[in-house]
Amino acid sequence: MTVVHSPSRHVCSAASAPTTWYHASARRPFARSIPLIGETTADVVIIGAGFTGVSAALDLAKAGLSVVILEANEVGAGASGRNGGLTCTGWRHDQKWLEARMGQEDARKLWLLAEDAKADLLARMHDFHIEADWTPGQIFAAHTPRLMRDLDDDADYMARAYGYERPRRLDREQVAHALGTTCYYGGWRDPSAGHVHPLKLLYGLMQAALVAKANLHENSRVIEIGADGSKRFARTANGRVLAEHILLCGDGYLDGIEPDVEARVLPIGSFVIATEPLPANSPILPLHDSAMDTRFVVNYWRKTADQRLIFGGGEKYTPSWPSDVESFVRRNLAKLYPNLSDIQITHAWGGALGITPTRLPYLRQLRAGVLSASGYSGQGVVLAPYFGRILAACVLGQHRDYDVLGRMPVPHFPGGRVLRWPLLTAAMSWYALRDKLP
Repeated sequence: MTVVHSPSRHVCSAASAPTTWYHASARRPFARSIPLIGETTADVVIIGAGFTGVSAALDLAKAGLSVVILEANEVGAGASGRNGGLTCTGWRHDQKWLEARMGQEDARKLWLLAEDAKADLLARMHDFHIEADWTPGQIFAAHTPRLMRDLDDDADYMARAYGYERPRRLDREQVAHALGTTCYYGGWRDPSAGHVHPLKLLYGLMQAALVAKANLHENSRVIEIGADGSKRFARTANGRVLAEHILLCGDGYLDGIEPDVEARVLPIGSFVIATEPLPANSPILPLHDSAMDTRFVVNYWRKTADQRLIFGGGEKYTPSWPSDVESFVRRNLAKLYPNLSDIQITHAWGGALGITPTRLPYLRQLRAGVLSASGYSGQGVVLAPYFGRILAACVLGQHRDYDVLGRMPVPHFPGGRVLRWPLLTAAMSWYALRDKLP
């Protein structure tokens, strides 16, 4: 069987749209849209038809505003249609880290916001009848004894300080049974986290936004934003939208649009494979949990409804990405599951993941009428739809949760736009070395 390889990072057109397993298994419920041609007006123009932009468009259109979404390729070509599908609890840092940098009050607000985001995602899937293969249960596995002690300390702190007692501890034998591998020293299972089919989720949100009368133009890459008198504009090669508000929602795909965002949000390569269906008696993830480990360059995996293994492992921090994604990811898969070293891989793909120096999202009003949310750093399945709702609330004058998110520390990457790649590569090489230490 030939492996289907998907284009990575920048998909040129709908004709070369991503051929991920998600695209092979999800039915697009709405028609193809035409590119933007000529000039039009709207209350809000949204750049990027991923989780953030589509979620914002849904709320704004339901509130009666005229909304235009400009998507460079097609819905689902970017990270929202390529990611691992894990719905995670919290942020990329634990609560102690957030308390040390933002104080206890703001850290608690962020914790409650992240919990609201999880609940809101499930509520939206229910309210709009989105069948996205939601499956509860997620295992966080420690790859060293020291990190298992850290997980234990964090779980104890979360129970005492935040009343979060849902996760269950797994010792080494229990985690081996839960994952089907003996590579880990223990872990914690969180029943409120889990996984979804991300493209089905995105398609469902997009369909709801279109029903609410949002307007979508695919194959309409924005090349410039600016001001024209009292209005703001977003310009493509063949047209322009004049609007009161611009929402920048392209995450790692916003090259050349907004210097402030580019200085803080860097696109890195993340890579995923899908295997042929596992045998019915496979010991891997018997409860269909999703899983991730404590490595800085994290491995993450889950089973699909038809018993395939979706496995992500390995990152690239330069624009030069692996020519053979299948082999690049398979190496990490074989370390955890040697018996899968020769399993048939049916799909292999990569995508641009937006990260920030602190691994916290960057939500800001950049100037009057221009809002941006990006840099989810691997937590976007839960956070991005919710951040889209926050952007919509800001446009509607409600400013929900904006203040505390605006205080999250997200500095510029050192070295500016030119040197950030080599400096980040050097730093990540050090963290990759730490992953191998006991």
